[in-house]
Amino acid sequence: MRWVAKGVAASGLVAVALWVRGCKHEPNPPTEQDAIAVWRNIHGKHHLVELISLKKTNGQLQDVNGTKVYMLYYTATDKALTDIGSHHAGWIDTNSNYPFQWTEKGWQGPDGQVYPEH
Repeated sequence: MRWVAKGVAASGLVAVALWVRGCKHEPNPPTEQDAIAVWRNIHGKHHLVELISLKKTNGQLQDVNGTKVYMLYYTATDKALTDIGSHHAGWIDTNSNYPFQWTEKGWQGPDGQVYPEH
């Protein structure tokens, strides 16, 4: 009977170890849709520019002081709808990247919003 109890205890420890190991994973990177949402939160609120296109081109996951940071590289084309400083209406701009920081609730974008893992 004692060997049965030891076997049950050992299998329980293995199950707990696998569960803990399974909880620690590399988070899925932010998506193109997350970058579009960031762009709209940063640039689209005032209706001064219009997003024409945004395409994720690459990404890089880094560990910075114990925090996961994902740099999402993209190409976006946006058009000024009104005169903005030295840029006249119709001016087209191309942007390049957004940094996302991993938090316990998901990826926090440069707009301060958290984008849950997909």
